[in-house]
Amino acid sequence: MTDRDHDLDLLIGHDPEVWVPLPATWPHDGHRAPRSWIKATVRAVAERSEGATRASRSWLTEVLSALARWSPADERRYLYLPDIATPPSLLRVQYGFAQGDRDTALRAMVLESDLAPIEPPVVEEIETTDLGRGLRGVRYSAVDGDDGLFATLVYAFRAEPYDVRISCQVGGPEGVPAMLVEVDHFADGISVVPAE
Repeated sequence: MTDRDHDLDLLIGHDPEVWVPLPATWPHDGHRAPRSWIKATVRAVAERSEGATRASRSWLTEVLSALARWSPADERRYLYLPDIATPPSLLRVQYGFAQGDRDTALRAMVLESDLAPIEPPVVEEIETTDLGRGLRGVRYSAVDGDDGLFATLVYAFRAEPYDVRISCQVGGPEGVPAMLVEVDHFADGISVVPAE
């Protein structure tokens, strides 16, 4: 999405050894169709992983095949996958033109969810280099058919002309501390830049 009046866009800097950018449209990253992209991505992740097996490559192929068919509009998606044996986390960056009171809008972005939280998330301030001050919350939800809790990290920023929401599915609560570091770093790599 580009601001036609200001010719601005969102630039997302990320570590390609840790985050796999998922396709929004085709062609993507030099690949005209999902099949060649999936094959190249599986190969790249397996090469940087110790002990990649045929089973782990097959599993990753299935995961990427499902994600390649799901392309929501107005968002960019990344898969946290530093190693083929690491449970992946889906990160979504959603953004739209800023509307309404900044504090009210950011708080609503952190609190809104498709999954009902077991309690309201604790919301705290965070600051990044280019997006500036924003809010961060950790939401814990119970998922039908699962005995455990499901954690999601949610961030919200107003970086004119956009409101930016970052959400990352962590899995169990035990993964939250490490993923907070990773997603904080990811958010710090996002900026509003002149469109090409």
